Amino acid sequence: MKRFTVSLPDELKKEMENFPDINWAQVAKDSIEKKVHMLEEFEQFERSRDN
Repeated sequence: MKRFTVSLPDELKKEMENFPDINWAQVAKDSIEKKVHMLEEFEQFERSRDN
């Protein structure tokens, strides 16, 4: 599994610290997976319109 670093504004990081039980890495991973899936569906839709 690959890793990458995300920079966050200080204020957002402070707000996240109010919820220490949340696995923020998992939240980010889930969000990225959802976005990739949405983009793939959009590309498939665009390709189907071109035909």
